[in-house]
Amino acid sequence: MAHSAITPPLKALVVTPSGVLGGAESWLLSMLDHTERLRSRVVMLEDGPLRAELARRDVPVLVRPVGRTAAAIAGGAGWLARVLRDLDPDVVVGNGVKAQCVVAPAALAVGVPSVWVKHDYSYDRRLAPWLAKASGRVIATADDVAVAARRADTVTITPPRPQEPEPRDHALRVLRALNVPAGERLLLAMPVRFVPYKGVDTAIRALAEPQAAAWDLLAVGPDDPSRPDERDRLAALAADWGVADRVHLRQNVPTVGRLLAGVDAVAVLTRPDGPRTPGREGFGLTALEAQLAGVPVIAIDDGGPVARRIGPQPMKRAAGLLVPPADPTAVAAALAALTEAEVRAALGAEDHRRSAHHPDAATQADRFAALLAEVARRPGAGLRRVDAPAISVVSPVLDEAPVIDELIGMLSAQLGPDDEYVLVDGGSTDGTAERIASWHDWDPRIRLVRHGGGTIGYSRNCGVSAAQHEFIACTDAGCTPSASWLEGFRAAAAETTAAARRHGENPAEFPIGLYVGVYSAAVRPGRWFESAMAAMNWPDPVELRRRTALRALYGRLFGRSFSATRVDGRSVGFTRDVWRAAGGFPEHLRTAEDEAYGRAVRDAGARTALTLDAAVTWHQRPSIGAAFAQFRGYGRGGGTGRSGALLRRDAIRFGGYLGAAAAITRGGKPGRVLAAAGAAAYFSLPVARVLRRGQSPLVLPLVPVAALLKDGAKLVGTAEALLTGLSGRMRRRAAGRPAADEPRGPGTATRTPEQPPGYRPRHRADGRSGVASVRPLAGEPVTAGRSIEAET
Repeated sequence: MAHSAITPPLKALVVTPSGVLGGAESWLLSMLDHTERLRSRVVMLEDGPLRAELARRDVPVLVRPVGRTAAAIAGGAGWLARVLRDLDPDVVVGNGVKAQCVVAPAALAVGVPSVWVKHDYSYDRRLAPWLAKASGRVIATADDVAVAARRADTVTITPPRPQEPEPRDHALRVLRALNVPAGERLLLAMPVRFVPYKGVDTAIRALAEPQAAAWDLLAVGPDDPSRPDERDRLAALAADWGVADRVHLRQNVPTVGRLLAGVDAVAVLTRPDGPRTPGREGFGLTALEAQLAGVPVIAIDDGGPVARRIGPQPMKRAAGLLVPPADPTAVAAALAALTEAEVRAALGAEDHRRSAHHPDAATQADRFAALLAEVARRPGAGLRRVDAPAISVVSPVLDEAPVIDELIGMLSAQLGPDDEYVLVDGGSTDGTAERIASWHDWDPRIRLVRHGGGTIGYSRNCGVSAAQHEFIACTDAGCTPSASWLEGFRAAAAETTAAARRHGENPAEFPIGLYVGVYSAAVRPGRWFESAMAAMNWPDPVELRRRTALRALYGRLFGRSFSATRVDGRSVGFTRDVWRAAGGFPEHLRTAEDEAYGRAVRDAGARTALTLDAAVTWHQRPSIGAAFAQFRGYGRGGGTGRSGALLRRDAIRFGGYLGAAAAITRGGKPGRVLAAAGAAAYFSLPVARVLRRGQSPLVLPLVPVAALLKDGAKLVGTAEALLTGLSGRMRRRAAGRPAADEPRGPGTATRTPEQPPGYRPRHRADGRSGVASVRPLAGEPVTAGRSIEAET
């Protein structure tokens, strides 16, 4: 690559239905030409000139002809599924309706995220809504084209501003070399694919009208394999209407869009022509090319993108002429009006003015690559290192002396020259803070923040407040970051910065404010129960990257999957603005404070996304008792924080166990069969994980035990929190006091009456509460950056 990328570029597989060089293919080539963030391969479902264009760009191509029947589409999808397994791309793109019909089932079967690029209105009623649902995201090339997808997150990426048109003198010479009387007679141009619905026959019949006698027609473009006889049909039609000498049908000229300064008008006459045709023009790249050349456009008055671009606008004159569909007389009248040079010049000038600020190819390709990266869960993939901001890493610590040197050593190796690592000590008594201070003496990027004690949310807020940079990445002392963990968040931060520069108007393209990383549960050798716990109770990044339809369904029903809507403090990155908008991490929660923070971020309207590139390994609790206490604490946190999502999931699990018990004891044989089916569904993914990981068969019988431990512990903790909260509200009501709002945010780490029995603040060394005041260590200025102590 021409630049140093933060994280590797995306591996993208693009499936395109046609080998001709039409508008959809031109759009695709523009995207590939103007981004270095993709390593692309292309599958063509039909051979043609496009293959040579891709080969010229060194893009690998596979050609697999696929017909239009349902059986042919199904066969193509099966073949593509095998290709996806072999090539292992990050994302697959269906460039058109037929392409996505092949892509969607294959992608769902293999688990590769897919993006559908919708170029026109083909099959809008029958297929578009279903294809959109089956796709990870939808890109439309015009706002009108996006409507049928019925997805609020559809992004419109129009064809970019084409290259500047050739000067008129040069264009005239090229056209005359094609034996076209350019400059000698008035010339109406129609760059098209030769299919009936493009309306070339309407223009031919218009030439036969007396008022269009001064005009010739140039129709230039490739033959469409679905209608190989169309060119002959049009030639016969011209002969029948007596205008054969004025109709010039030419083969495709790759640069025809840049030659439009040599013609006098351009027509875009796409019309409805049966259920298998688009019915009207999508974006209309030809019209944009004409506008850039200052050439007036005749277009169908269908309210679509072309009609709006050239039609009358408030306080402005029209930039072209609109006619009804399939109306030769109206087209002839428009040509008559354009016979006057002054009219053509006025309309052409307005055309050029309206097209002057159309987005360029680099901008559109950046948006395309950013969307693919988000869908692939690799935000920032392929972005340049020089575009990345500095990052502050924050970790809360408490009595971590056995592991603190290893953690700092791993992360200090990933820090850039302007990065920093802020470790927040909540009252350690084992020498953790002293070890951190000694690291600072060797590397000033390592900073220590100390406070008298508090919850983990309080510690995180102290760290973010002390951090110097606008993007914050967090991990915990119980985690082992991968060697590229910080680079994953650096790339994500660069993506956020790039999106902010683009100033997008679509909420689906607003800068992402929070990124959720991924983690894997570590298993010690020979610990079968830890293997069962990892299989049953924790998500797997492998399944996120390859999220098949069945894995997605399991995640929706039972959890155990990563989600951009659920924050996990093991690996998370966010902007300072988002942290402020959310009010910081809640400081009254001992556990589940990260999930509550994520809810606050979403409530503040920020966008969140997953990133596979920021991965850590997390070490499970070393004993069954410790694991039970952990999940019990999670239940307490969810209940105390009143997380609707967590409480609903706990209620479903509780209902599931009650239902299974009732079915087994009172439902007879049908009930037992139903309970067995439910258990099989519940344990299906964990069992598949054990088998996929090649673990001992002795792990399998421990999977249900791991499920009972987690579910039982969480239900106990949730019940404790809810009962404690209920009793607290009843006591306040009896005392005539209003219900107290739960504190949340920096500087509000207090113990609330609703906290369950046995609550012990994880990061508070003593029972006092108060707002931390920051001061330097004795004898050192604040700017020294060595260590900050927070007194309470």
